[in-house]
Amino acid sequence: MKNDRGMFMEETSIVGAINKDTVVNVEKALAQLNKHIFTYYPSSKKVVLSRYEMERMGGTGEITDIKESEFYNMIIEKNNLLKMFEAVDLGTECISKEFSTLQNQMFRISMCTISYDDNHKPLCTVGLFEYIEDDSKLNNVVSALIYNFNSVYYVDVDSEQVYPYKINPAVKSMLNSSLKNIPLYSDIMKEYIDKRVVGDEKENMRIETSLDNLREQFKIKNSYQYDYSIVRDGGIAYCRAKFVNIDGIGELHHMVAGFEDISAEKQRELERIAYIDHITGGGNYAHFKKTLRDYREPGYLISMDIHDFKIINSICGIIKGDETLKNIWRCIEKSLTSKDLAGHINADRFAIYCRCDDKDEVIECIHKIGEGLKDITEALKIPNIIPYYGISHWKHGKKVEEAYSEANFAKNQVKERKDISYQFYSHEDTLKILENRAMEDEFAGAISNGQFEIWYQPKYNPVDNKLVGAEALVRWRGGDGKLISPARFIPLFEKDGLIKTLDEYVFKSVCRQQAEWKSKGRQIIPVSINLSRATLYFESVAELYKCIANETGIDTKYVPIEITESAAIDNANIKVLADQFHNNGFSLLVDDFGSGYSSLSTINMKCFDTLKIDKSLIDYIGDFSGERLLDHTITLAKELGISVTAEGVETKKQVDFLTRLNCDNIQGFYYSKPLCVGDFNQLLGSC
Repeated sequence: MKNDRGMFMEETSIVGAINKDTVVNVEKALAQLNKHIFTYYPSSKKVVLSRYEMERMGGTGEITDIKESEFYNMIIEKNNLLKMFEAVDLGTECISKEFSTLQNQMFRISMCTISYDDNHKPLCTVGLFEYIEDDSKLNNVVSALIYNFNSVYYVDVDSEQVYPYKINPAVKSMLNSSLKNIPLYSDIMKEYIDKRVVGDEKENMRIETSLDNLREQFKIKNSYQYDYSIVRDGGIAYCRAKFVNIDGIGELHHMVAGFEDISAEKQRELERIAYIDHITGGGNYAHFKKTLRDYREPGYLISMDIHDFKIINSICGIIKGDETLKNIWRCIEKSLTSKDLAGHINADRFAIYCRCDDKDEVIECIHKIGEGLKDITEALKIPNIIPYYGISHWKHGKKVEEAYSEANFAKNQVKERKDISYQFYSHEDTLKILENRAMEDEFAGAISNGQFEIWYQPKYNPVDNKLVGAEALVRWRGGDGKLISPARFIPLFEKDGLIKTLDEYVFKSVCRQQAEWKSKGRQIIPVSINLSRATLYFESVAELYKCIANETGIDTKYVPIEITESAAIDNANIKVLADQFHNNGFSLLVDDFGSGYSSLSTINMKCFDTLKIDKSLIDYIGDFSGERLLDHTITLAKELGISVTAEGVETKKQVDFLTRLNCDNIQGFYYSKPLCVGDFNQLLGSC
């Protein structure tokens, strides 16, 4: 035989290998499904019915002239039937047509040639006569699966017998011995899984494709699919198994199983995952880098971030945040030309490449993006989207990662500034990097040598001008004897993780100083210590600081902890952390209150004992609206049992106003600048 298509159609198929009685039983089973098998011999134009049909009709079952058959006289499309047989005679390998009878019944006849002579003339054709109204569902399912799948099987679930419609040649060769008899579903699946499926997936696939699992799946749906991996040609290929319950949702008695190679689809999926951002639907950083490396023209790489984007997620929710990111991406795309490129890095970070060598064009692009972002803010009813950018020059041959790193560095110089929104990377930036690295290298030695000094800024009760406390501030005295501003080293140490060590150093220093004052009979007043946002993320930080205080003999009530408002908002576990500090005897102050968007949210947390009102709000004094804001803020805090400290107070007018509002404590240049330990000693001695 030269062909092997279809079910029961070659000598090596199931039917060819089993005895006459079994064949008749199979033909009978098919007949009960309104499917009747016949054989056509083109050379003699003779049609022979199946053995079961012959026995049922009690005749030879031979039709020597199709025009004389009973069926020919019943159907309407007689010419189509004759043309069908003519097509087979002329060598058409497979053909299928539908016919209607005078009684409005529908039939399908399918024919497939299974053998040819040496001149490739058809010798024998197998046909299938189907009543399609009753069994259209099965046929539609089978047709769909045969079209899309490499192997298709019909399964009689009650008997577990499997009948192949279509078999992948490789699978057929592997299962050849099993197919010589009608196999059982569990046996043929076990053999297939053992021989083909990747080792660590075998057991899971046995479970997923078991009849027990399929029965459960079909209680709620009529189809089920499962993806898996096989070993092929020394590598891995991806496949999909699909099962369809012929009887619909509910009990499982008959099903069709199809198996498909989805390696190409899987590869496309992997590429999509690798290069497509799941939030914006646009290119990600990997796609950005891959594409830019092929560009020949020089241009500028832009690193773009959004100021305080987390606030949108916090106030409006994650879903609104993702919607905002999608709109930001669309805004960027609209602002670019066809020759430009963009990618979503992560969170609120984007990379943009302007394929031009003119800084003015780059700035124009940035302004265009900014204008588009204003429209998003209005449309989505969210806090203002305020972008900031770092820009680096790029040309072919330069590593994308290097240019992006330069752009990031330039961007970070803009982050804390309000007067500009973008900055170009320059050589001076590199020098600053070297300077920062030098400070990092010197850090350990500075800790050991006591080069970090603690300065104290007093806090006063404005009613009686009595000293009531202080805030500990760290200064770094360099090798040349000059003080290095905290603004230079604190942000650096926050980024590189050294801030945790510095925070502990400051806390220990204050505790030891308190212990020294105590031993000398000096007045002990609370000295608050600032903890960075990075330190707050270390496990058991409250317990650690309690141990440090205990070792020096200082009650934790004398070393309250200050946490910036932004750090509190950013920390999802702030309430748990606050409880830990409170349980260990610490009071908590929220620093820089009012400098961000989320001040009311901060009050509502009910985590803090004291609000330290930021200087930016204090500067409102003298402005009617600003004064009302301060009044409401302090009143609300008092109602919630939270004390208030005003910082950055510089004038008597400010002191008087805050006193009228019952502000508890004041710190600022009006009373005192930060004092070195010697000067603060004298201040304590005078109290």
